[in-house]
Amino acid sequence: MRFLTIPVLAVTSGCVVAQTHGSGAEGTQMGPVAFLWPPDRNWTAAADNTAPCGSPDGPSNRTEFPLSQGAVALTIADDAFNVAIRLATGNDPQAQADFIDDQVVSNVSYVDPGHQCYKLRTLDGVTAGTNATIQMEYWAEFEGENQGKNQSFFACADVTFVRAENFNLTAPCFNVTTEEFETPTESGTPLSSGSASGSSSEESSQTSSGGGGLSTGAKAGVAVGSVIGGLVLIGLVAFLMWRRGRATGLKGKEEYELRAKNLGSPEPGTEQRQ
Repeated sequence: MRFLTIPVLAVTSGCVVAQTHGSGAEGTQMGPVAFLWPPDRNWTAAADNTAPCGSPDGPSNRTEFPLSQGAVALTIADDAFNVAIRLATGNDPQAQADFIDDQVVSNVSYVDPGHQCYKLRTLDGVTAGTNATIQMEYWAEFEGENQGKNQSFFACADVTFVRAENFNLTAPCFNVTTEEFETPTESGTPLSSGSASGSSSEESSQTSSGGGGLSTGAKAGVAVGSVIGGLVLIGLVAFLMWRRGRATGLKGKEEYELRAKNLGSPEPGTEQRQ
């Protein structure tokens, strides 16, 4: 596991700029994967490789989270591997050892870019009113860094548990990939929608979130969806225009062939003009 030792701020051409991994949303606003719900802590490129939470900030706004049937939603900007989701109870866990070894979601071996939702297993010994932090650790690659090898990344979301009957929020929990627009199949031990510990789209298709609005990861995910939707629309318009042009061309061709046939076949008793 690699820990960054360079400062959060870097000097370039005499100007002080925030350190980034890249130029897009991935690397400037979020890592390869982020919590869509519950909202995650503030993200920085300098801290996202640092355990346990990949953020220089501690808990701020907590999100109410149900004791049973709770799920986390991820927005995924790039391929990621060995995604582990763990839980630590308490107001501010600060060490990796604070997070239980037994994961609250079965290990996900691989995720495609898009959105994925995973249901947490039953939590034993946790009561309503308990503060906790949900941690995500995963492997991913940033182009041009670490000699092209995967790095360990971290993210955390802070919650307060409530009884399921008192949970009135609706979480943005859905499964879609940018390439196939469907839930990826299992590879090794990843969860898929409809599995014992992964929530299905029908089971948790929701539209809004709690905890103070959309996180940066959510906004980046919405942007990705908007771009894809625009490309699909452009493709559909181009296809319809192509079909219309093709139909017009075929019609003109048929009319021309009919005229040529009539010119080449004079009526009986008449002579074709030279």
